[in-house]
Amino acid sequence: MKIKLLMAVALTAVITGCKKQNTITPIDESPVPGVEFAVSGIFEDNMVLQRNKPIDIWGTGKPGSAIDVKDSWNTEASVTTDSKGFWTAILPATVATDVPQSLTISTPNEKSITIGNILIGDVWICSGQSNMNMPLGNVSPFGGVENYQAEIAAANYPQIRSFTVKEDYEADPKEFLKFNSDWIACSPQTATNLSAVAYYFARKINIEQGIPVGIIVSAVNGSWCETWSPVEVFNNDRSLDNLYNNTHQSSQLYNGMINPLRKMSITGFNWYQGENNQNFIPYNSYSDLNVALIKSWRDKFIQGDLPFNYVQIAPFDDKSTNNPTLDGLARFREAQANVRAKVTKSSMVVTMDVGDVANHHPKYKRQVGERLATIALNRTYGKEVAFLGPKYQSYTQTGALITIKFESGTSTGLTTVNNTPLKQFFFVAGADKVFRQGEASINGDEIVIRVPKEISQVVAVRYAFTNYPVTNLQNVAGLPAEPFRTDSW
Repeated sequence: MKIKLLMAVALTAVITGCKKQNTITPIDESPVPGVEFAVSGIFEDNMVLQRNKPIDIWGTGKPGSAIDVKDSWNTEASVTTDSKGFWTAILPATVATDVPQSLTISTPNEKSITIGNILIGDVWICSGQSNMNMPLGNVSPFGGVENYQAEIAAANYPQIRSFTVKEDYEADPKEFLKFNSDWIACSPQTATNLSAVAYYFARKINIEQGIPVGIIVSAVNGSWCETWSPVEVFNNDRSLDNLYNNTHQSSQLYNGMINPLRKMSITGFNWYQGENNQNFIPYNSYSDLNVALIKSWRDKFIQGDLPFNYVQIAPFDDKSTNNPTLDGLARFREAQANVRAKVTKSSMVVTMDVGDVANHHPKYKRQVGERLATIALNRTYGKEVAFLGPKYQSYTQTGALITIKFESGTSTGLTTVNNTPLKQFFFVAGADKVFRQGEASINGDEIVIRVPKEISQVVAVRYAFTNYPVTNLQNVAGLPAEPFRTDSW
């Protein structure tokens, strides 16, 4: 039996946001005599439990009653429910296995709860908005990933298990998921509705590491960063409180869809969000908000600096402007890029080469998921694999030529996608601050730009710093160059 709710109170709160109206009936989690014996709804058949960390299991029962939790790998834990009828049992850490395991939870005078076909490996929470939600298949309103029919037919990975948290805006933080969901083993029969980014991420980790991978997808289309941020984010920062609190149902998706997971032992987070926040000014406030979200999630999960890897928004003509010179989204991408410098164990996926000018939901999700996995393989699993594309370091001018150098190791084997002509997204400016397109070419692991005759001395350089430049500059690992600017204008 899973926890759906403990007691509904009579009060109904109507919260209005720009996305839609939500009528919320909060759950009363005060003491409830005779509360049902149950385990949190995240614990289901077919799940993956986190290896090498203590395993928290939690639920409800009659206040003051004994709860016994036993596993098939011969450990157990016994606890007593508190005055509210809540309990949390902690099993010792164990190693990964693809041999199906089970859990049995029991209490006197109640039927035992058994959870079967459990694998033990690594669990990742995948959150954000529609580009994280977008499934492999052609499921409205999405059109499916590139070659989705063949991808689905080949999705036979029984060691990948997925759990999708159902949308739930809550006025207060919840201990338990309100709505039932299931852990699903990945197969051609089940893959159509699976988050594409999460699937490609899990597939690469499973293949490279040879361990089961659990992906908990907790994402909502059209959601805002502030809606996923705990209230402490705003209580602890007056600037963020003034800018973001009490807007867009602030904190409510965190309350309903992340807080109930916080006792779960996990490996880390993947985050794909920003399209709703991209036009909010000042752009740099998103950096502060996202950093605060990361720190607060880590604090809530109490597992140290859990890896938090995220995706930079792709090129897109946001308002169908047909104006390639606009740069508002570039400034937002810059704010996203600045996040990783402010928090440890955080890296960003660049998507400048896999955007779709006419579609906010590009079909190229394999590249995104695999790049998230490559970051994890390097930074979490310790494998020597490239995870960064060419990243700007410096420039020098010699006469009419500018030479762009990239950070060591990021531009090895500098090339273009399929060896096509280099797209000319390099611009330079002189003292008049007017940007003009230069003629760029690849020279080894550097870029050389011929300066337009109107400029004698270059004072600023920009690359792909506009709303929708779909680029093709990459390194030998196929990772795209990151957009940049050297000015602060």
